[in-house]
Amino acid sequence: MCQRLLASIPALLLWSCLAAGAEGVTEPDGYWEGDINAPTPSTLRGGRVIHVDELEALLRQGKAVVIDVSNAPRRPAELAPGAPWLPLPHRAIPDALWLPGVGAGAPTQEVDDFYRGRLKLATGGNVEVPLVVYCHENCWLSWNAAKRAIGYGYRSVIWFPEGIEGWTAAGHQTRVAAPQGPAAESPPPGQLRSPDRPARNDGRLPALSVLDLELTGDLGGPEFVAEHAARLKTESARLRRGLEATGLYRILDNTAAQGMIDTLKSQSYLHDCNGCDLDVGRSLHADQVLVAWVDRVSGLILSLTYEIHEVQTGQIAARKSFDFRGDNDNAWNHAIDYMVRDLANK
Repeated sequence: MCQRLLASIPALLLWSCLAAGAEGVTEPDGYWEGDINAPTPSTLRGGRVIHVDELEALLRQGKAVVIDVSNAPRRPAELAPGAPWLPLPHRAIPDALWLPGVGAGAPTQEVDDFYRGRLKLATGGNVEVPLVVYCHENCWLSWNAAKRAIGYGYRSVIWFPEGIEGWTAAGHQTRVAAPQGPAAESPPPGQLRSPDRPARNDGRLPALSVLDLELTGDLGGPEFVAEHAARLKTESARLRRGLEATGLYRILDNTAAQGMIDTLKSQSYLHDCNGCDLDVGRSLHADQVLVAWVDRVSGLILSLTYEIHEVQTGQIAARKSFDFRGDNDNAWNHAIDYMVRDLANK
């Protein structure tokens, strides 16, 4: 027994030194702009620090949004143009959003705006939703990003300083993640953007044509025609803006195909026209086409369905339906925002 205690002393001393080093680092007043791998503080003013066991318990509740702010790999400058470059897949905590660049000490305005908007999208605008921010061990990026989220007004910001190394060392699973936002490097051909979204052949974001929402079912009579037409136009625009803000798609302008779209709409619903939406997608050189429709059972009960079709194969890449209550602007807004969050968090 004594031998075991003596053998443990070096490890205990090392742990004590590391802990003391972390304890001795003072939080800066602003954001850290020095070496991102320098020792970090053990505290976060306005937020709280969590460790791996607590994080596991929190994630089991399914209420937290997890943000990975690790930097994206960059193509080596010395590589010849056209030479293959195959960075390793990025492993993340399951369901984490990988937002490179948002933990910089002084990000560009574009990156800052993206981070603010992406958090709003992921939380549904609820500043009480727990936000867990991490990157690697001894990584100031996650501390900066957590502090930045606090500055945006989020009230339950949680910093996980042990990072992905601490998570995997505890035996927890990871998944391949795709970078989002303006600081994300386009992945090479064949690398997955996410488990459900294959990269395009040239590694760019999928080019998505979002067709206007359609209304089916009990339309409520002629007195509702103008109201519904205006709402479909407004909500279609809201859907496109929301999907573009996710950083997961390149949303196409449908203007060039508007004549074709109008003709097809005069003949049938675009979501139920034996693949005519794919013709629209081809004319726009889209990778995917999204069709969505609201089935109005009554003025109180409605359902929203969306499908994303692969233009090349005609296969359904994503599909979901859900109910909502109320044929009014507020109810439709909530339904569209929920749909965007559902697609963004797949």
